Amino acid sequence: MKDDAGSVEQALSGGDVHELLRVWEDFNRGETWREVSATGRDEARVAAAQFLAEVREVAALEALRANAKAVELLTARRWYVIKSAREAGATWAQIGEALGITKQAAHDFYRRKIEEQEKSLPDLQDAAAARAVLEEAKED
Repeated sequence: MKDDAGSVEQALSGGDVHELLRVWEDFNRGETWREVSATGRDEARVAAAQFLAEVREVAALEALRANAKAVELLTARRWYVIKSAREAGATWAQIGEALGITKQAAHDFYRRKIEEQEKSLPDLQDAAAARAVLEEAKED
């Protein structure tokens, strides 16, 4: 599996968040096993060597690129999950808490994303439905 550099590049150039997360995890597992290989007991070193021989090698910068792209993709997709949460009855305070931000920051993020969607993809979105959950913020 070590000769999988092409698949790392494919993941980095593609938009599949699962593949990007695999690159990130492969790097982290590799780092863990390299540490075991350097400091572990003999049997642990043997296991580490076996694992490292089978796992694809991912450079630290590739892992960082994969992480950044995954975060970007997940953040870009967050708005429609917020919409679903609002339609299911979640308050802006609950959404903000789930995201680790204030209710106002959650509301502002959603509003900006809806405005971006309306400008860039007006035909692919039900703007009225998207705005309906935005406007309910007055009750929160």
